[in-house]
Amino acid sequence: MPDENRLESWKEIAAYLGREVRTVQLWEKSEGLPVHRHLHGKQGSVFALKPEIDAWREKRREPAARRSVSRWKPIAGVGIAALLAAWLILVWKTPRHSGQSITAVVVLPFTDFSAKHDLEYLSDGLTEEIIDALSRVPNLRVVARTSAFAFKGKSADVREIGRQLDVNGVIEGSVQESEGQLRITVQLNRVSDGTHLWSRKYDRPLRDVFGLQNEISQAIAGELRGSAAAQSPPTKNAEAWRLYEEGRYFFNQFEPPQSNLKAIERYQQAIQLDGNFALAWAGLSEADAYLAENMVQPPREVMPKAKEAAEKAVALDPASAQTHTALAAVRLDYDWDRDGAMREIKRALELNPGSAWAKHWYAHALEAQGRYEEATAQFRAALALDPLSVPLYWDLGTELMAAGKLDETLQLLKKASELFPNVPLIAEEQAVAYYGKGDIEKAHAAIETARRLSSDVEDDTFAMAVTGLGDVVEGRRAEAARILDRFEKLHQTRYVEPGMVTGLCAGLNDNRREALWKDRIREERSTLFLYMPLIEKVWRTMMGRR
Repeated sequence: MPDENRLESWKEIAAYLGREVRTVQLWEKSEGLPVHRHLHGKQGSVFALKPEIDAWREKRREPAARRSVSRWKPIAGVGIAALLAAWLILVWKTPRHSGQSITAVVVLPFTDFSAKHDLEYLSDGLTEEIIDALSRVPNLRVVARTSAFAFKGKSADVREIGRQLDVNGVIEGSVQESEGQLRITVQLNRVSDGTHLWSRKYDRPLRDVFGLQNEISQAIAGELRGSAAAQSPPTKNAEAWRLYEEGRYFFNQFEPPQSNLKAIERYQQAIQLDGNFALAWAGLSEADAYLAENMVQPPREVMPKAKEAAEKAVALDPASAQTHTALAAVRLDYDWDRDGAMREIKRALELNPGSAWAKHWYAHALEAQGRYEEATAQFRAALALDPLSVPLYWDLGTELMAAGKLDETLQLLKKASELFPNVPLIAEEQAVAYYGKGDIEKAHAAIETARRLSSDVEDDTFAMAVTGLGDVVEGRRAEAARILDRFEKLHQTRYVEPGMVTGLCAGLNDNRREALWKDRIREERSTLFLYMPLIEKVWRTMMGRR
């Protein structure tokens, strides 16, 4: 008879604990979860005994104050992320790892193991701080936040993660809190064989987590490289830092306008507590700007606020890549200042050359100058750092279509649709490319996919423009004219991005309304103004007018 006290696989152990397989595997390595190997030693062939698991779980519930404290003594005023980043930097520099050098790494989202599961903002923020610190280490490629967070809450083998992201090191960890004590667990895994190279635990008072994260990580990295890069602490107000982390958490959900509005609220609260908190001002700028970037609010309403916040951020911290990137976006898409934007984004890349976000905006700055081949190269570089970013696939696809490289575009979008099967924007862009190739049947299929995936595709200005131009291509000019009339009606009640409408006007040879919508591009300070030559190339490609 089977032993009722035995759990015969990782899956059974995970189910017994009510967690995912990757989580319990992490617990075994870093928390001493009692798991046994079968004698044949095959990887993953394990068993556990319920009484041992129960005893481990009960011990783990003891108040944090009674637990054995890490042999790493707390350093007053030093942030956890900086301490972990310093350790990771040391790992890459230590000779004992010769022959197994880690050259590319992903930091997976730290797991919130708190009893109430209310520290997600903290675990996410900690992950981002480590990504940012490591991205400054020379000769180390660090996967950007968007791609790293695509694995949040998922159970995946580190070898599969390594294959998908093209890295040879995976960092993962957890955060838990009890009675004011915080425990951070972190480990580095080697992708080639799935083994972990090292793991550490850190026990700290919760109040100490908001400290000098950047300063200590830069100090250690600078010492190892022979030059220091001292930075000031982002804020000395712990509550302001917590609110900032919550703001980033909401902004990174990319669900406008709700996520932007929540982020704006948190950033404003952080600024009320510390008016000199530069990163909060930069975050506020980006959250405001992306209400316009995502075409949900008129640029004239939100971009002036974004500009004021970005300028304040740079004035407060001119040594931050994030503040310069925020200002570059405003300079480009609101001021229409090509040279000013280029200066800001180049400065951001000098400060953090490993930032995929900065490379992304560098590519846009090049687009605005008509340097399309260079922009394409920068989008590719950003995608190498952030290979699971929907916007980067979209932007690179746009560049390729404008250049008439439709087969390459469709190959790229096929990969994107496999990675992001529920994103209607990808299907809409596929429809544009198929129309450009003259494959009407596949264009129709792509549009139907977009309709199936989107609840508001009827009011999506890009989807409407694609459908209307498709009608022009297929000779249904009356249908296209009705869509153009619908654009005009929508414009009376909400913001309609005029740059999405001019192509349809041109397709219908409606010179009067084309001039009207082009005037609106200027009047409403469209964020697409500097990119209109590129967008017009895409519309011409779709209609076979290259």
